[in-house]
Amino acid sequence: MPTEVTSTPASRPDCSSSSSMTAGTMRVLGGEVSPFTARARLALDLRGVAYELLDEPLGPKKSDRLLAANPVYGKIPVLLLPDGRAICESAVIIQCIEDVARGSGGAEASSLLLPDDPYERAMHRFWTAFIDDKFWPALDAVSLAPTPGARAQAVEDTRAALSLLEVAFKDRSNGRAFFSGGDAAPGLLDLALGCFLPALRACERLHGLSLIDASATPLLDGWSQRFAAHPAAKRVLPDTEKVVQFTRFLQGQFRVHVS
Repeated sequence: MPTEVTSTPASRPDCSSSSSMTAGTMRVLGGEVSPFTARARLALDLRGVAYELLDEPLGPKKSDRLLAANPVYGKIPVLLLPDGRAICESAVIIQCIEDVARGSGGAEASSLLLPDDPYERAMHRFWTAFIDDKFWPALDAVSLAPTPGARAQAVEDTRAALSLLEVAFKDRSNGRAFFSGGDAAPGLLDLALGCFLPALRACERLHGLSLIDASATPLLDGWSQRFAAHPAAKRVLPDTEKVVQFTRFLQGQFRVHVS
């Protein structure tokens, strides 16, 4: 049976919004070890929005509930609004949460997920797209590519992507703790990369690699430790060992033999 996890951020600031989004409890269709689900959940947590996680069963067959909520892609995560409408794709979900927070006028600038400056907003969206289009496929292939040669290439591609993100952190953070340019709260770009930290650490453990460390990517190394220590990350991100077990399950499903 799918599990339900309820997040009730009673001690966190409430996210005032339109009545269609607050007249009941939000629900998230997703998976506990899914990085894209974690991304959406992190945004909800940071905005102080209570929600239920409806865990979708793993496997090639999509549930009727998921197909009804996301008939176009049939993918998680899906944010189910209290009025019955559905919002699909993690980046779109985050943008909606941000739009509601800005529209309500109740959010402080330091807690917004995107900066006020239009150029900086564009840069955060650009690097978020880079993470999804370049970094994540490379990291995923380190464990799941079909041949040893392809997996070795994936390691190099992952390191190359992290080198570029090291520079992006220097440029966007302004010497502060997070990509957001602040010390108190992560922003969109922090969530975009941070949701993959459990998968990255699981990959390192499985293959004896060091992908983010103090020698190769010192800025990202410090950032990753700060992000993992943030209360929202502690509440949402899965344990590394759980992701290791899930990755091994996927390797078995795809018949990937790793020595």
